Amino acid sequence: MKFTSISQDLSPGESSLGFWRAQTLGWLFLAIVGFFIRLAIFGNATAAFWLTVALEPLAFVLTSAAAVLHGRRSGKGDPPLLVLVSAVLFCLTASALLASIAYGIHGLFPPGAIRVLPGNQYRLGFLYYMGMLSIWTLIYFGVSAELSARTERLSKMKAETRSLKLELEHLQLQIEPHFLFNSLNTIVAEITERPAIAEEMTRSLAEYLRYSLDRRGRGLSRLEEEIEAAEAYVRIQALRFEKQLELRCQIDPATLEISLPRMTLQGLVENAIKHGMRSEHAHFPICIRTRLHGGELLIEVDNPGRLHAPFDLANGGGGLGNLCRRLTLRYPDRHEFLLEQRGERTVAQIRLRGDPLPA
Repeated sequence: MKFTSISQDLSPGESSLGFWRAQTLGWLFLAIVGFFIRLAIFGNATAAFWLTVALEPLAFVLTSAAAVLHGRRSGKGDPPLLVLVSAVLFCLTASALLASIAYGIHGLFPPGAIRVLPGNQYRLGFLYYMGMLSIWTLIYFGVSAELSARTERLSKMKAETRSLKLELEHLQLQIEPHFLFNSLNTIVAEITERPAIAEEMTRSLAEYLRYSLDRRGRGLSRLEEEIEAAEAYVRIQALRFEKQLELRCQIDPATLEISLPRMTLQGLVENAIKHGMRSEHAHFPICIRTRLHGGELLIEVDNPGRLHAPFDLANGGGGLGNLCRRLTLRYPDRHEFLLEQRGERTVAQIRLRGDPLPA
């Protein structure tokens, strides 16, 4: 077991204040208990009072010094056995010192004033303080070990959160560059032969980029915003591929304010258009449907055409692979993705449960 100083598990101000508050209140409580124990054993209130006033503050000082010393040594990697031996030696030495002082105070009282068997004062004092200091040491190391484990868990969670954020940012950066690259290449190709189309595509692309840049840095978007982005995306692609693309939306109003990973709908619509390029349909309607069912968000995007091969969720690449990975990070064990053939249409379906994890 690794023992770590309480003073190093929390922030300096918080750990220091918490330790000294517990140390002070703990020894005040032990002083009160010790007074009544001495009163019951010795039958002399004056002796119990002076023994408590002399010994409990000294025990407070000794344990405080031990805690500070351990705090300074805790970062130097001392083996647990050495820490354990040092703790035992501290308890023995401190108990012997406190018992000797108690024995000296006993000698200040006249014979018969203290109700105790002659010659047993030192032994009783040593056993009493050995028990008390042993309990203090066990509590100290127990709390230290628990705080150390908690700090390690928090550090691990922070590292995982940072890793998740970096991976999400990396995946997000992969979404738009290829689309922007393809769109600009198309505009360049159309400038000479169809300048009007190139001009309209430039305006549509500027509108799309304005929407995208306004929301950059936001890992999540409302479904209503996702639909607007999908509509702008379809307008650009319709000009690019000379197809009569049409976006139809059947949206449950209750889903409009739900947040989901940014560009989720674009990934589904992009996949629909890719499948559509293989078909011979001049009129190409893409339908987006959303609804809530028992607290579960259902999103479906379908298009004309046939699915040539099942989508491999584990190894899928491109836009859908990116989307599935982002959903896995945002909704661990709380999402489902399905790509299937329904008659003459290809359907992509996503089911999301609960709120997405923040980045």
